[in-house]
Amino acid sequence: MTEPALLEGLVLRIDAKVCHVEVNGQRRTVPLAGKLFEERSHEKRPLAVGDRVRFDATGQAIDALLPRTSMLHRRAASEGEERSQVVAANVTLVLAVASAAEPPFQPELVDGVLAGAIRQQIPAALVITKIDRDKKGQTRDWVELYRQLGYRVFATCAEKGSETHDEFAQLRDLLHQNRTVLCGLSGVGKSTLLNALVPGLQLRIGSLNHIRQGKHTTAHTELIAVPGGGHVLDTPGVRSFHQFQIGAQESQFVFPEIAALLPHCGYRNCLHRDEPSCAVLSGLENGTVHRSRYASYAAMLDHALRSERLHSKVDSADDGKRQGGKRRRPGS
Repeated sequence: MTEPALLEGLVLRIDAKVCHVEVNGQRRTVPLAGKLFEERSHEKRPLAVGDRVRFDATGQAIDALLPRTSMLHRRAASEGEERSQVVAANVTLVLAVASAAEPPFQPELVDGVLAGAIRQQIPAALVITKIDRDKKGQTRDWVELYRQLGYRVFATCAEKGSETHDEFAQLRDLLHQNRTVLCGLSGVGKSTLLNALVPGLQLRIGSLNHIRQGKHTTAHTELIAVPGGGHVLDTPGVRSFHQFQIGAQESQFVFPEIAALLPHCGYRNCLHRDEPSCAVLSGLENGTVHRSRYASYAAMLDHALRSERLHSKVDSADDGKRQGGKRRRPGS
């Protein structure tokens, strides 16, 4: 007799003690327990919003994580050792969201999110919010920069009477076609943007004072079905988006304009810091490489080099322990 098929589900949200899973069109809450949570891995949590999971024979506990098609992840903050935090699983589009002002545009964070998408080969775009508050007129420069790099860029405003209807229409089309994750600093207006894009959503939004106090308006990542097709993941704000276990050499390839110049450097292992005959440093001088992008690359490279030195010390210490534990042969 054929055994009944085990239930499968889609992770919609993860709280402190329970996981919200969609099973056969119904939302269920499942305790965060079981063998999946006993196994040690490099990930901060064994599950992420957007994951597909399989239940055990009782149908009451998650038994297995099904293979992912993609994941946007970063280095987990406040960890004693390097761990990975999966922001979203099985997504097909990443929207890096940054405000033109209040809070100001932060290129290093934007570049970190875009680099994370490149590492996982996930299409990405940039959304700039609150363009009505840009008193310095910098939005145009940011739009031009990232469009030159090949990204779709949407400059938006949700203020009543000044709404950017054309931009919103284009973004709605993208949401309908994808499983999209929004990622950016607290206070940039991710929830406000989604409220403007998805009629009737009514996500809670906060003031800038609320953000200055270190409080997140969005407390959890949640997968939301978009009427008419597609899904979107609204995420809590992040202050940084450092890559998890990225090597110094790999750092170059997540900046397309730097990767394009690599064949022209005088040294094959050039890291573009102070090496002679460096095409990237020349590009920095002649404007081929934007200074904000180079600063983001340099910060990522520093993190990568520190991580490599740390792992090298740990490996050397482990080797020393293994050597010390071996018995010496007579006469040696």
